[in-house]
Amino acid sequence: MQISWCISTPVIHFGEESSLKLQAVLIEHAHTKPLIVADPFLISLPVFQQLTAGLEEAGISYEIMTEFSPNPSLDDVQKIIARFQTSHCDSLVAIGGGSAIDAAKGAALSGNNSHDFWQFCFFETDGDVPVCRAEEFIPYYVIPTTAGTGSELSGSSAVISDPMTHRKRVVYHPDLNATAVFDDPLFLVTLPANLTAWTGMDALTHAIEAYCSPMFDPISDGIAMESVRMIANWLRPAVMNGKNIEARFQMLAASSAAAIAFSSKGLGATHSLAHSIGAIYGSQHGLTNAVLLPFILQHNRSAIEAKVTTLARLIDLQTPTFDGFIEWLHQLRSDVGIPDYLKDIGVRDSDAALIVEKALQDAEHKTNPVEMNADGFYKVLAQALPIE
Repeated sequence: MQISWCISTPVIHFGEESSLKLQAVLIEHAHTKPLIVADPFLISLPVFQQLTAGLEEAGISYEIMTEFSPNPSLDDVQKIIARFQTSHCDSLVAIGGGSAIDAAKGAALSGNNSHDFWQFCFFETDGDVPVCRAEEFIPYYVIPTTAGTGSELSGSSAVISDPMTHRKRVVYHPDLNATAVFDDPLFLVTLPANLTAWTGMDALTHAIEAYCSPMFDPISDGIAMESVRMIANWLRPAVMNGKNIEARFQMLAASSAAAIAFSSKGLGATHSLAHSIGAIYGSQHGLTNAVLLPFILQHNRSAIEAKVTTLARLIDLQTPTFDGFIEWLHQLRSDVGIPDYLKDIGVRDSDAALIVEKALQDAEHKTNPVEMNADGFYKVLAQALPIE
């Protein structure tokens, strides 16, 4: 058996006010005019204004762009590149959730080269990505404002919607990584309870799917397990009180750990269905994952029962079994306001064939513990919708 492990991360500056190190790191890398790609609501927050004031004091000019979609598309990527070029910027700073980060990563991937954007969909073809030199990528930095998407540490990939096919596609290059990440829990304190829950469940899905991936990588398994333990302890407190800095701190760390794990081990069928449904309905990704997760775990039971039982023991359930873990997961979802079924978030059973078609085209299910085909996806949908 030949196994290669490649676990790497950019430099992570972690903790309260770690974001204020951005100016020094920009100067260290001789970047003097970043384009800041930020969620629109952030720019009025004191923590954001403190950050930009520090840039100004350091003599760093900047542009701000807030126009992009919740599910970023190639159009969004191209708009960022155009703004970057016309403003003569030299780097990107993504501040926000997965939408802002993936949109900026997409621009970083293609803004300095002439390759067709979709040539970077390595996971769809198992072929080679275009050969690029380091200077053919735009340098980028990340300040995440959610504890869940993991996009800041999800290696070299970004999820971008294809407006021609109405699919979410994963673009990738092994040399595309943030120059630095700034995990500052102060950027999370104003995140609403529902988004805290949805992104937190996204992180949990990342951790569980990575842990259950059939790839042999015990280092990432350990990272994923610790992420599950932290989320089990801290998601509810973070949802209940957004100003609970300890809960925000712990959830941010758990999200980062989950992202490192899935970057190495892959994800699973939960994400393929969530990408498909998100492309069709525009549903929030973490919420869609949260609804789907227990149904996918049940579908995968024959291959993952021992692993899930280990997770049940890890989080000290009174019934430390596969069934006990599923019961705990349902209770956690209820406690943080996640609905029971896909129909509760607007998914229609009349679209089942289209959902399955797009899920099969998505690369994430290639590391699902049970090989997925159309019949398998239909079976999951029959439970998760449910189809009437």
